[in-house]
Amino acid sequence: MDFTKPKAGGELDKSSEAAPPQGKLAALVVAALVIGETGVILQLFFNVIKEEGAIMTSFLQTVVGTALLWCVVRPNLKAGWPLWWRSLAIGGSSVLSLVAAREAMTLVPYGTITCLAFVFGPMAAASFRIIRARMMRTLIWPLLAAASVFLLVDGLGSGDLVGFGLIALVALAYHVYATTTSGLQRDEVNTVATLARLPTVLLLTGMLFSAEEPDALLHVSGEAWWVCSVSGAVGVVALLMINAAWKRGLTVTTHASVMPADNGLAMVDGMIAGQFPSLANWLGAGLVIISEVGATRARIPDRKQPPKFSMWLDGLPARFKG
Repeated sequence: MDFTKPKAGGELDKSSEAAPPQGKLAALVVAALVIGETGVILQLFFNVIKEEGAIMTSFLQTVVGTALLWCVVRPNLKAGWPLWWRSLAIGGSSVLSLVAAREAMTLVPYGTITCLAFVFGPMAAASFRIIRARMMRTLIWPLLAAASVFLLVDGLGSGDLVGFGLIALVALAYHVYATTTSGLQRDEVNTVATLARLPTVLLLTGMLFSAEEPDALLHVSGEAWWVCSVSGAVGVVALLMINAAWKRGLTVTTHASVMPADNGLAMVDGMIAGQFPSLANWLGAGLVIISEVGATRARIPDRKQPPKFSMWLDGLPARFKG
């Protein structure tokens, strides 16, 4: 999950007025994206997911990453119940996202997974905000993203429908994260993201030992251990780099403007790992990137009130007391 979140309360224009030079900060974010993708390249290149399974790979990467993250950023265990409930929701959805994404990588090219998850996740959410704000001309960007699906699935057979279902789970995890953290300040999002690692590790542990023998970890290859360890480490480094950019004055606009590079990087990463997209796949990825840039420049307003699910989480402790 992302370690960052724009400040709530309409602070976009205020932060942009006195923002420091953004060039170096944008480069820092791009460097973080490149470093973060290294783990996926290694897992695909060394075929770790197929050999060890999606659950084992997710477990090893998450355990190592969580241990390293908590050495740098101590989790605030005394956070209030509203943040804890959000952490539990995000932790549960993260497990679905981690396992589903890695299982999908054995069926569908990585670049296609990333682009489709963006279309069904952030762009689908943006389309609802566009309709709510009555910016009907801006709907061209979600429609363009939807058209890219026909190009992205070029070369995939009917047997890959399972992969599409797994990608839908990845997109669902995004919606849970976005809905759950809506209205929070950036430091609160960081707290929630750090605490969410705990339920993620516990749930992955339960999944692992319910599907594998108790001594399964003893039979993991040395190659899988170091690949997953590096994957967890570079993921934490990427999170800390992006968080450092926010602390140095990265604006929401700059962050959004460089994020389209992530989909292009995913296509390149797949090629490095031996997955070669067709021309139609590249055109589809191009449409996704164009639609993301267009939607970013349109400045789609956020909803004025937190989602009902977020407010429901806030009221859980009171419900239990009653």
